[in-house]
Amino acid sequence: MARTTLLARSAAFVLALATLSGPAAAQDADPLASLSPEKKAFLSDPATLERFGLTPEKVKVALTGRSAADVDAYAAGLMAVVEDSKYQAGRDAGEIALNPQARGWNAGTTLRPKMFDKMKRDDGPFSLKRYMFQKGAVATFADAPVAIRKEDLIAGKVEVAFVGVPLDFSSGWRDAKHAPSALRNMDGLVGADADGGVDPGLVLSIADYGDLSPDYMAPDRGLDHIRTMIAEMAGVGTIPFVVGGDHTIMYPDVAAMVDIYGAGKVALVQFDAHADAELGGDHLISDNQTLTRLLEQNLLRGSDVTLVGLHGRDAGPATQKRLTDAGAKIVLTAAVQEKGWQSVTNDLIAGLKKGPENVFISFDMSVLDPGDAPASGRPVPGGLSVREAIPMVRQICAQTKVVGFDLLDAAPILDPTYASRMSANYILHACLSGIAMRKTGTPVKTAKR
Repeated sequence: MARTTLLARSAAFVLALATLSGPAAAQDADPLASLSPEKKAFLSDPATLERFGLTPEKVKVALTGRSAADVDAYAAGLMAVVEDSKYQAGRDAGEIALNPQARGWNAGTTLRPKMFDKMKRDDGPFSLKRYMFQKGAVATFADAPVAIRKEDLIAGKVEVAFVGVPLDFSSGWRDAKHAPSALRNMDGLVGADADGGVDPGLVLSIADYGDLSPDYMAPDRGLDHIRTMIAEMAGVGTIPFVVGGDHTIMYPDVAAMVDIYGAGKVALVQFDAHADAELGGDHLISDNQTLTRLLEQNLLRGSDVTLVGLHGRDAGPATQKRLTDAGAKIVLTAAVQEKGWQSVTNDLIAGLKKGPENVFISFDMSVLDPGDAPASGRPVPGGLSVREAIPMVRQICAQTKVVGFDLLDAAPILDPTYASRMSANYILHACLSGIAMRKTGTPVKTAKR
């Protein structure tokens, strides 16, 4: 379509709005009565009008008393905008061109063979510390030794391995790609806390599995590699602790769990302000439609999804109804505040024990109130407090079989203090402690309201 035609349609829409700014004439019983069935249906569809910040009631109020020509022009203008926003062959590129002939097409994800190691070593995690009792060295998650190959995980009988996925993918304020390095350099992942009472570093075999390599120019390309690598970790009995990256990363993480344990055998607990269940996005994958893709591709059943901490404008009634109709369980932040985190957590665990035993937890930093964690890619006021989130995560990890955990959408540059990074590490430590408690049979201290 020619650009002049687009401009003409836009001008027509502006004129249609302008005609509504004058004084209203006498009230009509139904201002849409003169429209064709197609235009009448268009102006009566809540989902379509929502894109314009309108409802059928608002449209009728605005059009009451207007002439039939004005009403028709208004409908035509809105419909033109909708059409112009759609993909049109010949006008729009349907894909981003890549060069599959490039010699380095897979260079970023090609694993380095052992034969290139300059120092021969036995398989297994290895320390980067120089001194015997050194408190700090080259930063690793939980001060853990490093593993770089699957053989290291196997030889070290690694039970939990942290792995970074430094990828900024889609919507929101970006800086999630710096989260892995920022959290490695932050306290909060070592030692026993007062409530858990178990030092996971003494109970579990833990390793830092380094960072996975995304394609920053075409991030979609990296998802298959992430999925393969996470599945490889889980396939040798290691629980992946994935540090992202925005919430797009939940897609390959959960898909990897399904690859290992099978469809219908993985339950998802998603702590998030947003449902990430958007429909009709112009990209097929993004952080705000990750759950949509997992459900559409039958990697998850709706009944195996639990959403915790939804709040704000991206979790409206229509989205909630669509998910609950599919069988998903939704726990709003308001419910946690009303019932208390302990009661809600007990209910969550009781529900999880009725479904697949393999539980994957995805924790988006947006679920926390910005007062506790300002550095989230899509922050929403009124979220859970760290005081609520930490014991909730710890208890779920202690009382269910957690096979994977990801912490996503931490965006360090958005917080000039250490608060968000510290909160993120304490959330990771909470699940790590819970897994250690489950292994040792340490009982969970429950709170009384």
